[in-house]
Amino acid sequence: MATADDVLVLHSNLSKWIELNGGCIHNNLALHTPSPSDVTDGGQRQDKNQQVAPDYTRRGIFALHGQIAKGEELIRLPVALALDGHALPVSYYDSSASVINQPRNASNWLRCVSSLMHTFYQSAKATEAQSVKYSHYIASLPKRYDSLLNWTTWEIRSFLAGTALGMNVTATPIESPTDGRSEDALRIQFRKSVVPYLNYLQQNLGLFQSDDDSNSNNKIDTNERGTKRQKRAEEVDFEQLYPLFREGCMCISSRAFHMQLQPDTANSDYHGPYLLPYIDLLNHSPQTSPKHVTTLRRDPTDGSFVMMAERDIAIGEEICHSYDVGDAVDGTIKQHESSSSLTSAQMLQTFGFVDVERQRRMIDFFLEAKDRNDIVSNSNDAVVTMGSSITSAVLTKSELCEACEEISKSTYTHELRNLMERSGLLEEGWEYWDLPSLSNWVGARGNALKNLPDEILVSLDASLADELITICCLNFLPDFTLDELLNDEQTVLLNTEVLEDFFLGKLVLQAIINAVKTKLTSYKVQINLKEDADDSALLRVLKKVFENDECSSICWGENEVSDAKALLKLTSSNSRNQSGIDKFIYGLVVSLEERACLMELRKKAYEMIVHRYKKTSRVYVMIGNFSMLFPQ
Repeated sequence: MATADDVLVLHSNLSKWIELNGGCIHNNLALHTPSPSDVTDGGQRQDKNQQVAPDYTRRGIFALHGQIAKGEELIRLPVALALDGHALPVSYYDSSASVINQPRNASNWLRCVSSLMHTFYQSAKATEAQSVKYSHYIASLPKRYDSLLNWTTWEIRSFLAGTALGMNVTATPIESPTDGRSEDALRIQFRKSVVPYLNYLQQNLGLFQSDDDSNSNNKIDTNERGTKRQKRAEEVDFEQLYPLFREGCMCISSRAFHMQLQPDTANSDYHGPYLLPYIDLLNHSPQTSPKHVTTLRRDPTDGSFVMMAERDIAIGEEICHSYDVGDAVDGTIKQHESSSSLTSAQMLQTFGFVDVERQRRMIDFFLEAKDRNDIVSNSNDAVVTMGSSITSAVLTKSELCEACEEISKSTYTHELRNLMERSGLLEEGWEYWDLPSLSNWVGARGNALKNLPDEILVSLDASLADELITICCLNFLPDFTLDELLNDEQTVLLNTEVLEDFFLGKLVLQAIINAVKTKLTSYKVQINLKEDADDSALLRVLKKVFENDECSSICWGENEVSDAKALLKLTSSNSRNQSGIDKFIYGLVVSLEERACLMELRKKAYEMIVHRYKKTSRVYVMIGNFSMLFPQ
């Protein structure tokens, strides 16, 4: 384990390297690991139970040597010191492909991870007498990353149960050395997409040379594009570089930035990923937090990466900036080009954590509701304040079809017909029909279903996507109507207008309600405390949090209010220092966000059913049993 002196040396070496190469680090800044005696901004002390270790993950950059005034430059990193892939070729040839002369294009991510891998490779081979450009930066990187790649199978299945993120990770499991999960998915990506590019770089640019591959006979032939080196010694076994690739994936995922100059320069084809020495030592704080003191920008004159003090910084205060910021303005970082704010799931997948602001947001969102059925009563305001930063839930095509099949096999359609007959709706021109049998879910109907997406996103605004409505309609529409709709086409998209039909609209909306009800059960996790003795330290904390001291099992993912109360207790106590508690918190936030979206969709479907009954007043009056209106 590193000592305090080691941390000082690391900071000194990294700062001097940056300054010797034209950069600047404010004299009052220092790399530091908080201890119980340290005071953060706002006068709040660190947790007294926090382990005091120089390599603790909460290490960060602090203003230890004095105050810093607003407007002072904190960090300036020359663009030449950024570790990225802009210098590596975009076009390359795969020597293992059937058609070698067909060029391929390397993504910016592939170029960056290859550059990082080569830096790792050089550092591992270098002797004490040799100098590697980024050696001081490599020394500053963490020994272990807070990444989903390092979560165990039990943690993923327990903490991310039912979530789209958990399903994706489970569907393509990644190796964790602690529990031996399959690593085939990442290895397949490495062999298929990365190794051919690494091989091209070795053959044509001299990267990843073996120990014997450095003599004068191995010069790069630049006379012909795509030609191999004239004489090569023993090749590097790229399969042995897989650990470097895995580490590179975690490093880029958790530490890289996507940035561009405003306005775009001539080199606008590469906007990241960038690995930024020293800058990536700064910890995260939301822009709305009082801890936020700076924003990463680019100097339009020379492209340097610059951070300025946006307010006065007190001595001892940590220098934090937001990892999650919006579109670039005047050279400001453009962290994620596709959105102005990350969802909790995106933040967890990218940076390995969910920030406190998002945790508190879910606590307020659920605990302010009067009861579970009113959980999203103020969701219109929530949509405005949260925007797209809430993790969307996913309803799969198979889940929707199963809900439709459940209705087809039940007595629900028969009861609905009787209601239409008794109410006089048939006399008014409303129709009902026999639902198609399973044997008819082939041909045009089956092809139309196949052409629709397998997953439908459900956002907090609870908009009924055309694909969602169409999947349900294709399960209920009679053959003659379907033939008219398709009209020799392979696919069709229907919108909310079709829900105006009393019979079809009731079937579709009820199928959506049933699908949501079933989906919500997938988030439930019940742990038998006796069977899970290996995780007793973690489970003992959860046992107290869920107020089940006398029970042999604990459960979460079933009641949103109970989960929000548990989240409040965990975020307000010292128990989160226990092993695994942070991961539980992160997963619970993602789960609560998805469930909020599903519950809003269910509420929207209920409201639309009531609206349609009110439009047919005689039916609404005749319904004495509201369980038929809202069957459970």
